[in-house]
Amino acid sequence: MPDHMRRERKHLFGGHFGHRRRNWLTPEHSGHKPRRKRFIVALAGNPNAGKTSLFNELTGQHQHIGNYPGVTVDKKTGFLDVGDLRIEFVDLPGTYSLSAYSLEEIVARDFVIREKPDLIVDVLDSTNLERNLYLLLQFQEFGIPVAGVLNMSDEAEELGIQIDEVQLGTILGIPMVKTIGNRGTGIKELINLVVSFAKGEQELSTRRIDYGREVEKQREEILKVLRSDDEFSKRYTLDWLAIKLLEEDSDAEVKIRIEHAKAREVLEVADNAREWIYRHFKEDSPVVVAEQRYAYIYGAVRETVKKQPQKTKVDFTEAIDKVVLNRYAGIFVFLGVMFLVYQFTFALGNPLSDLIDLGFSSLGAYLTNVMPAGLFRDMLVNGVIGGVGGVLVFFPLVMLLFLSLSLLEDSGYMARAAFVMDHFFHIFGMHGRSFIPFMIATGCAVPAVMSARTLVNPRDRIITVLVTPLLMCGAKSPVIAMLAAAFFPEQSALVFWAVWASGWLIAFTIALIFRKTLFRGEAAPFVMELPPYRMPTIRGAMSHMWERGALYLQKAGTIILAASIVIWFMLTFPVMPEQEIQETQITSMTAQTTVVAGGEIAEREETVLPADQMPGEMEFEKNQLLHSYAGRLGRGLEPVLKPAGFDWKIGIALISGAAAKEVIISTMGIIYGARHADPTQEAVAEHPPLRETIAADPAYSPATALSLMIFVMIYLPCIATLAVVRKELGSWKWSAFLAGYTLLLGYGLAVLVYQVGVLVGLGA
Repeated sequence: MPDHMRRERKHLFGGHFGHRRRNWLTPEHSGHKPRRKRFIVALAGNPNAGKTSLFNELTGQHQHIGNYPGVTVDKKTGFLDVGDLRIEFVDLPGTYSLSAYSLEEIVARDFVIREKPDLIVDVLDSTNLERNLYLLLQFQEFGIPVAGVLNMSDEAEELGIQIDEVQLGTILGIPMVKTIGNRGTGIKELINLVVSFAKGEQELSTRRIDYGREVEKQREEILKVLRSDDEFSKRYTLDWLAIKLLEEDSDAEVKIRIEHAKAREVLEVADNAREWIYRHFKEDSPVVVAEQRYAYIYGAVRETVKKQPQKTKVDFTEAIDKVVLNRYAGIFVFLGVMFLVYQFTFALGNPLSDLIDLGFSSLGAYLTNVMPAGLFRDMLVNGVIGGVGGVLVFFPLVMLLFLSLSLLEDSGYMARAAFVMDHFFHIFGMHGRSFIPFMIATGCAVPAVMSARTLVNPRDRIITVLVTPLLMCGAKSPVIAMLAAAFFPEQSALVFWAVWASGWLIAFTIALIFRKTLFRGEAAPFVMELPPYRMPTIRGAMSHMWERGALYLQKAGTIILAASIVIWFMLTFPVMPEQEIQETQITSMTAQTTVVAGGEIAEREETVLPADQMPGEMEFEKNQLLHSYAGRLGRGLEPVLKPAGFDWKIGIALISGAAAKEVIISTMGIIYGARHADPTQEAVAEHPPLRETIAADPAYSPATALSLMIFVMIYLPCIATLAVVRKELGSWKWSAFLAGYTLLLGYGLAVLVYQVGVLVGLGA
C-alpha cells in the first residue's frame, strides 16, 4: 500500500457542514486556532446492515483507504469536524461475531482491543434484530462505550416491525438511534449522539450480560489467574478474555500462551472450567454461552419489538426468488444478467471511448505540429500519449462495468447469485463462498485474492486463490474489448461475453483438476444470508464505481506510464546505423530485373511501395522496429508464438503485459504509432484508432484475435496479483506455481483456438 495511504491522518480535510480546512501547526507557529480534539469511533456491524452507506453519509468525501497493520484487509477511515471536535470514523470489516473464525473477525476485535476507540457504534439491521444484537452484546464485553444504530428502519416498518428504540436502549444499557442510511435519515441524530459521548454528556453504562450463576462462577475462576499478570491486564479486557476462553476461542488461547506470565496455569484453569460446564449442562461451554446470549436477546426483543402481519414486501421478494433462486433457471438468469451488463457496457461505452480516442489522436497531432522534431517529441507523442492514452480510451468501459456490478451488489442480487452458483461450484469441488472472489475478480484480481480469506478451509482457499486470476478482470477487459470491436464489430458484445464465460469454464475445470489431484477432500458446507431486495442508491453505486475506477487511473498514471516510456525506449533504440538506413532506402525502390539462368528467363520483383511512402519510409520504420531491443526480443520469441498465430509485435506486447495487462494496449499503440511516425520528420499524420490499425494489419485475423483474447485472459497474472498471492498464502512458491501453470495453460489453449479457427475459415 502506498505511503500516502498509510499516512492518512496527515491529509485531513474538515468540514462536513462547511467547515474550512484546518492547519495542524501549533498556534504560535501558524496563527490559527488550536488543533481540534480527536475522538475515535469504530463503526461496526453485520454484513448487509448498511454500514457502508452510513459511513459514506457521515464522512462524505473525507475518506482514506489503507490496510490494517500486518494484514491486507481494507481499512477505511473518515473524518467529520463538528465545532472544535474532530471525529475519526474507522469502518471495521463486517462480521457476524467476534470469534476467531475469519480474518475479518480477528481484525475487527483486535482493532478494538489494541486501539481502544473512544466509542463503538454498532449498526444493526432493523429487519433482523435478533441476529444483529448478538454482535452488540459481544462488544459490551470490552468495557468500551457502545451506541446502537437501528438502520433500515423504513424496511422494518414496511414489514410491520415496530421497535421501541428508547426501551431497547434502556434494557441493554446502550443508547439507540434509528436511521435510514441510504437516504441520510437520522444522520443528524447519530452525530449528536456521538458528540454527546465525546463531550462526556452521555452516561456510560458498565452493564454486561449475566451468563448465569454457574457460568459466572467459572468465569471468575479464570479471572483470578488472569489478574496475576499486571502487564497483561493493562493490555486486555479480562472479562471479555475469560468468556473467550470459555468459548474455546483459539486466538484468545494464542494470546494467553504468548503474552501471559502464567500461561500454563490460565489454560489449565480454563480447561477445568469448560469441563465443569459440560458436566453440569451436558452441553459444550461455547453452546452454553451462545444460548445465554440468545436468551438475553429474546427477552429484550420481546419487550421492545411488535410485529404486525404485513407481507407485501416479503411476497415481492419471495416471488422473484422463486425464479432467481431456482437451481437450474437461476444459472441461466445469472448468465443473462451478465450478458445484459456487457451489452449495456459496450453500447454506451464504445461511443465514449471513440471520443476519448479522437481527443488523444488530436492531441498527438497537435504536439507533432508545434514541437520540433526529435526524440523528446517522439517519446511524448508515441510513448506517453500513444501508451497511456491507448489505455485511457477504454476507461468508460471499465467504469460502466464497475457501475453495473455495484448496482447488482447493492440490490441484493449478488448474494442470490452466490447461493445459486453454490451447487454449480460444488460440482467442480469448490466452495459456494468462492463465488464472491470470482465476482470481485471481474473488477480486479488483487482484491479478489484477498477476499478468499473468508474461506476457512485451507484447501478451498488455496484453490480459489489459484484459479481466480484466470477470470477476466478490469485490466484484461480493454484488451479483449478492443480485439472484439476490431475483428467482430457487429457481435463485439457477444464475443466479449463468450470470452468472459470461457474464463469461468476454464477456472472451474482447473479447480476440479486441483481438487482431484493436489488438494483432495470435500469442500466445506456453504451458509450465506440473503438480504431483501433493495433499490440501489445512485450515490452508493457512483461511490463504489469511482473507488474502483480510481485504481485504474492510478495505474495509468504510474505503472502504465513508466512501462510505456520503457517500451518506447526499447522500440526506438538502438537506432539503425546510417549505412543500413541507406541500404534500406535503396532496396525499397521499385526494381524489376530480368535474369538469364540456364537458358531460361525469370523475373524478380522487389517490394513496391506507394508513392507517398518513397523513399522507403515504411520499410525503414519496419526495419528500425526489428533492429530495436524489443524487436530483437520479439523475433527471438516468434518461432515459439507462431503456432498460436502471434508475430513478433504481439510477442513484445505480451511481454510488457506481464507488468499489467493494460500495458498490452499501450505497447500496441506505441508499436503502431511508430509505424506511422518518423521522429526525424517535421510532421506526422493523425493516427487512425488503434483497433482499425490492428484490423488492417495482414498479420492479424479473426482466428488470431480469438487466440490472443484467450491467451491474454489466462497467462501470467500481473505483478500486483502475484505479490498478493504470496502474502495471502505465505510463500513465493505459490506465486511461482500460479505464474508457471497459467503461462503453459494460456499458450496451449491459444494454440488450440488458433488452429481450430484456421480450420473453420477464420484464419484470413
